[in-house]
Amino acid sequence: MGKIIFKYGTMSSGKTTLLLQTHFNLNAAFPSQVMLINRNDRCGENICTSRTGASQIATSISEKDIICDLVEQYETEKAAEVRYILADEVQFFTLDQIESLAWLADTRDIEIYAFGLLTSYKGELFAPSKRLLELADKVHQIKNQMRCWCGKPATHNALYINGKRTFEGETKVVDNENMYEYVVVCRRHFFENGKPLNTGAK
Repeated sequence: MGKIIFKYGTMSSGKTTLLLQTHFNLNAAFPSQVMLINRNDRCGENICTSRTGASQIATSISEKDIICDLVEQYETEKAAEVRYILADEVQFFTLDQIESLAWLADTRDIEIYAFGLLTSYKGELFAPSKRLLELADKVHQIKNQMRCWCGKPATHNALYINGKRTFEGETKVVDNENMYEYVVVCRRHFFENGKPLNTGAK
């Protein structure tokens, strides 16, 4: 029975590491029946990479791609039916692509594992992630003890451009250039611009 499982976390929370481990386990049991798709990987096209150094060949999609067509192409190439789809960086998918995943789960009985960020560096829900919250059968927050510099659990992503904190510009910013740096912070320090306030409070 098809279903969608949405797993989200902050930057550096281990989302892609978990995805790659899940892919390894499923592919060992069901060779050629596990499809890995992603968008905007920091290392380029048709590869899925983790900050730990792990990587796997993937099908990178663009805004214009129709996921159902890509699944058919994959099945033709592999001469096998897809049983599982693992999708990385789903916050960058289009709404149509998210709904295509739901359609594949319901009509093809494909099990979908979607991994991504919930909110942008502006602290707002990504529209595709919001749609997944609305459609997913299960939602799971990835927690691996990521901490803000103050020691509290990290809950938000702060973006620095050339060393300066920003809330402006494109929502879809990929940290694949030296000028962009994401820092995970707690809610308090997300609102305090990433720096402690000298309020005298203890």
